[in-house]
Amino acid sequence: MATVLIVEDDEAIADALASLLEDAGHVAVSVREGRAALDALRSGGRICAILLDLTMPQMNGWRFREEQMRDPALARIPVIVCTADGDAEGRARELGAAGFVRKPIDPARLLALVAAHCEEPTARA
Repeated sequence: MATVLIVEDDEAIADALASLLEDAGHVAVSVREGRAALDALRSGGRICAILLDLTMPQMNGWRFREEQMRDPALARIPVIVCTADGDAEGRARELGAAGFVRKPIDPARLLALVAAHCEEPTARA
């Protein structure tokens, strides 16, 4: 099953996003910054989408996206920007992202964006 990678330095937000995705039947993995995200992507596993915060310590979302785009194996993975920036749509466009959600996150919008890039979630028993 495909996994959604959450790249978010705020632990509470990362946990809430993971819970939302898992409740919808997706697999979610969280990392706290861009370098850890690149390591996770390169370690294998099928990532269907990346939820990317832009403002993080160490490697921020902008630098992560530059590195991601340099690696042909990673460049094809769609990125959904998750930011409190008032111009979230503009930031997403600048990064060539597949979509964006503004914080505080609208769960229905986020799940619709993820569903557009990931296989159908598994049914809960």
